[in-house]
Amino acid sequence: MLVRAKVVAFFGLMALAVSLFPDTCMADCVPSSCGNLTIDYPFRLGSDPKECGRPLYELVCKNNRTTLPRKFSTHQNFLVEEISRENETVRVVDASLDRNKCSIPHYPLLKFPCRADQYGVSFSMITTNSIMYVLNCNMPMSSLLYVDASNCTNSSSSAHTYFFLFNSRTKLSDFNESCRIEAQFPVMLSNISGLSASDIYLKMLMGFELSWAWFYDITGKQCSSLSLRENM
Repeated sequence: MLVRAKVVAFFGLMALAVSLFPDTCMADCVPSSCGNLTIDYPFRLGSDPKECGRPLYELVCKNNRTTLPRKFSTHQNFLVEEISRENETVRVVDASLDRNKCSIPHYPLLKFPCRADQYGVSFSMITTNSIMYVLNCNMPMSSLLYVDASNCTNSSSSAHTYFFLFNSRTKLSDFNESCRIEAQFPVMLSNISGLSASDIYLKMLMGFELSWAWFYDITGKQCSSLSLRENM
């Protein structure tokens, strides 16, 4: 009975070690590649051994381009341009953006899963950028918070189209009630005063960053600490 108890205790400790230090179980996994990107833990490709990387972070490699899987966004295709293990961030770009002329993406803000895997580790991806709004206004806006975006839309409407940045520095009173929101998207900017629509579009073409994090929560429900934050 004593031997059996020791065996049970041993395997119990091993299971706990796996759940608390999953990286140690990935030592034999060789990083994959897709184009110029190296794919390693916690990410993986569908062709990787099942024990390598996390299923929640399985990326897609097609024609040497890495994309987010459709479970992250059913509306758009996002190219993965950079993965930073040091900063725990992924930079993604909307694949539909026209690199030759300014165009406005029309998709809802991304929502990422927050659930536990088999080790009781919950994951979530969060945007780390400001939110850019495309507004149609009934009157011209003279504030520097509004940047003329009429060259970025094909609309024949008589409304005035503007870029409007929302972050912690923006007050609700800065938003003019005569304006209607046409689109919204994350962007790596903290201020658009003095910028042109072309300047803003170049930033859009750089994409935006997502950060990943994991929390040791057996219930897999402790995700409320993740929030929108600026990245400058």
